Amino acid sequence: VVIFIRMQPVDQHLAVATAPQRNSFVHLKNTISHYHYRKAFATTALLTIGGFLLMPFSSAFLVNNIAVSQVQLPLVFMFTGAASMIVLPMVGKISDAFGKFRIFVIGTILASVMILIFTHLSVTPLWEIVIINIILFAGIMSRMIPATALMTAVPDLKDRGAFMSVNSSLQQIAGGVASIVAGAIIVQHTSNGPLEHYDTLGYICVGMMFLCIALLYEINKHVEDKIQNAPGGVTDIHV
Repeated sequence: VVIFIRMQPVDQHLAVATAPQRNSFVHLKNTISHYHYRKAFATTALLTIGGFLLMPFSSAFLVNNIAVSQVQLPLVFMFTGAASMIVLPMVGKISDAFGKFRIFVIGTILASVMILIFTHLSVTPLWEIVIINIILFAGIMSRMIPATALMTAVPDLKDRGAFMSVNSSLQQIAGGVASIVAGAIIVQHTSNGPLEHYDTLGYICVGMMFLCIALLYEINKHVEDKIQNAPGGVTDIHV
């Protein structure tokens, strides 16, 4: 109800004078064939794969390798979720104030360090796991939020709907690919035995995160050039 009353419609692109309405499939084809859009799509795919590699087996790793009980497991995610409610708005404000790409790089370094710590954990007290998990998710969110904000600034106004549709679809596909890759790497010899090669997933995840820095640098440069060259100036996308 609050969203219905308070949220303003996102319809500015409908007022932009464009060419006559094209076939939807032609519009989709033209969107996918755009050079800068393809670069953004590739970045989205790698961001999602890197972020999802650890998730399918994170609960099993906590239970079977770190000895978190099934009763304690919800507490880990409950505290992490509560902390995220505080961290997410802070990341958005900091990204707007200090630059989205800069915060993305800082978030990548933080997340990489915490991933390497997390994937090498053995039996650990619950309070330590909660703290590690909170810092890890803070690092991941410090990547995803500024990256998403930059992505929304990539497409031209007339292509934004098609661009975001393709981008969203790629996120879903990439999440599935990440699960398949993780399943091919992880080994568990017995139903209650520890997971093996979870640290390998961590190394792959970190490698993909740093590859994303190079890709997002190009995206950030394109967005900055687009803002500077736009007639009359363009307001930056805020988180």
